[in-house]
Amino acid sequence: MYSPLYFLAALGAGGLAVSFFLMLMFWIPHPGQQIPVFEDWVSAFQTGDLLTQAIVVVGLSGVLFFTVQHIRLLILNFQLMGTFRRSTEYARFLASPMQTQELALPLASAMAINVGFIAGALFVPKLWTIVEVLFPFAMVAFLAIGIWALALYARVFRQATSGAFDIGGTASFAQVLPAFSFAMVAVGLAAPASMSHTPWVVGISVTFSTFFAVTAIVLAVLKTAMALSNMLTKGVDPAGLPTLWIWVPILTVLAITLMRQDHGVVHTLGLGVQTAWLSPLLMVVSAQVLVLILGAVAMHPHDYLAKVWNGEVKGAAVFALICPGVALSVSLHFLINKGFVASGLVSHGGIAYGLLNLMPMAIMVLTIVAFLRLLRSFTIERAQWASAQLSNAHS
Repeated sequence: MYSPLYFLAALGAGGLAVSFFLMLMFWIPHPGQQIPVFEDWVSAFQTGDLLTQAIVVVGLSGVLFFTVQHIRLLILNFQLMGTFRRSTEYARFLASPMQTQELALPLASAMAINVGFIAGALFVPKLWTIVEVLFPFAMVAFLAIGIWALALYARVFRQATSGAFDIGGTASFAQVLPAFSFAMVAVGLAAPASMSHTPWVVGISVTFSTFFAVTAIVLAVLKTAMALSNMLTKGVDPAGLPTLWIWVPILTVLAITLMRQDHGVVHTLGLGVQTAWLSPLLMVVSAQVLVLILGAVAMHPHDYLAKVWNGEVKGAAVFALICPGVALSVSLHFLINKGFVASGLVSHGGIAYGLLNLMPMAIMVLTIVAFLRLLRSFTIERAQWASAQLSNAHS
């Protein structure tokens, strides 16, 4: 049966596009704006040394490739989801706690706007000259996705509170997925706060991104506490093992949300002073490492990661493992640049800087390999679905 969790494949591709974008963001000069745009990388390529040119080529190639994969997988999954909704299995799906998996749709859709914005900035000349006009439209789009996500979760909550099913005592963190969706909406809504110079845009950006960030935090904490209590007494559901690392991307997205809000509040609204992000980012990365360790310990008796790597694990849920790899790589980029470099502990471009950047790059490469392996498995599964449908049609 098709699962909406296959949207996590599109999400993973979008996250990898962002990872390559951060190479350009932190390694290519972009004076005058928070992110690199078309004119910045053109200038860097024309005037830079061989290393700079290589960074530009690799960064742009990665963004382009995974943006195309993201769009392709998003369209494909919307088509498959349409077929699934017309099937008899969908009615059973809606009558169970599994329907929270539909929150993967707004999650991947919010990522699509983020990826589209990145691609536009890098590949559309002079886009930044009209970016202030685009920010309100982007916020409307993210708000629409946020309302969509709220409506989906309200349906789940209504059925659960009426006693139709139990979404509390799960033996995995599957019920934390809605929090991830709301966090992705929050980080998208916070983007104008970090880049706009229009006070009312920043004010709206901070206000609505705060609402969705708080929603994400409340749900994530409550659902994690409930699920963890159940797992520690009854054990972990083997099918839910990939969900054990879901806090890693949630922490990354929420940290970036707060950084974006802080920049807008300080620089555009003139309230307060710039936050020193070294300690907060160290805490975020430390928490992520702890989550990864504990999750790996729980996976070890099942030999889960080795089976995933060898292609022995099938199904949509396994794509949840891509998000933590992307998220940790992104968090390390921010820790190095907005933490160590910004605090003066490390010099940008120095030997220590280069050595530190080996960590997020190694994680990104490992994640890319894992993603491509899972994508191949997804292609095989689609072929099997098509064959089964054809057989059913003939019978």
